[in-house]
Amino acid sequence: MSHRFPLCRVLALACTLAGCSSGVVSHSSASQGTSAQLDQSNLTLAPLQFVSFCMRNGSECAPRGPSDALLPWTPELSATLVAVNLSVNARIAPSREENLWRINPTSGNCNDYVVSKRHELLARGLPSSALLISVVRTRPGEGHLVLVVRTDRGEMVLDNLTSQIRDAAETSYSWIKRQTTRDPKLWEKA
Repeated sequence: MSHRFPLCRVLALACTLAGCSSGVVSHSSASQGTSAQLDQSNLTLAPLQFVSFCMRNGSECAPRGPSDALLPWTPELSATLVAVNLSVNARIAPSREENLWRINPTSGNCNDYVVSKRHELLARGLPSSALLISVVRTRPGEGHLVLVVRTDRGEMVLDNLTSQIRDAAETSYSWIKRQTTRDPKLWEKA
């Protein structure tokens, strides 16, 4: 019986997000004092494991800073992205463990790397609207998660499969979906 309650909560949150994509639930931008509306026709369901992650780590999924932030590409930003990418890639040992989405575990898979990198960049003051968890498909067809950082020089990708910070356009990934810039709990089709 104890397993049903958390599953019910996850399903309720997933249904709420589904309601957002159908226009049943209004977007919270009005409560944030902006008249801009999110194009709800492009919304899609968040990964179920992400919904569970947000239930366990609510502050990680709350909007921080301005919506639609585009970071200026500076030597400092470049150094920060490289340092965080290298640090998290070195700290977490690759593993095919459960798909739990944990911050800074000793071992994990791409979802653990991506939430750990996002967590560190948020802690350094970067706005959530510039840090988008993205679902991609690798060239062999495997599902994968990366962190996209929105800058005035393009969307830069932090990835546990490489130490390089690459422009999204220069990757060989097929882009599936990602967080919206307005609200990290909402996802949009790529």
